[in-house]
Amino acid sequence: MNSIGIGQLKHASPVKDGSIKVVRRNPAAHEAPAAKEGQLSVDIYQSEDKMLIICPIAGVEKTEIKVAIQDDVLTIRGERKKIGEIEGKSPLVNELFWGVFSRSIVLPDHIDRKNIKAKVTDSLLTITIPKTEDFKTRIIHINDEE
Repeated sequence: MNSIGIGQLKHASPVKDGSIKVVRRNPAAHEAPAAKEGQLSVDIYQSEDKMLIICPIAGVEKTEIKVAIQDDVLTIRGERKKIGEIEGKSPLVNELFWGVFSRSIVLPDHIDRKNIKAKVTDSLLTITIPKTEDFKTRIIHINDEE
């Protein structure tokens, strides 16, 4: 997977309110039009103690996916290699994206960067991002005493 790297990330300031910001990467000016990069679709969920990012990666080998975190930006990159042409046939519909794809997501401040985990199951990449203790909801009980 030498041709797939994280590259230059768009600068993003940290998100303090616990929300996330999805960064859409524009192809760099030096890239040729043929080197257009696709954008990976994501679903993002959160619970009290973690965030989950789920991405469909059908047709992509696990070795062709790179997940990295730099500062507050999580970037997922990969490549879906085109299946050979079907000899003597021309396509009626051509909707699938083949080639390099990526997605960058600006994460909130209070996540446990050291314990982020990624796995591939049933053609889905699932990234689990634990929240730190100070970010979890804490119930404050009201006492009669001062």
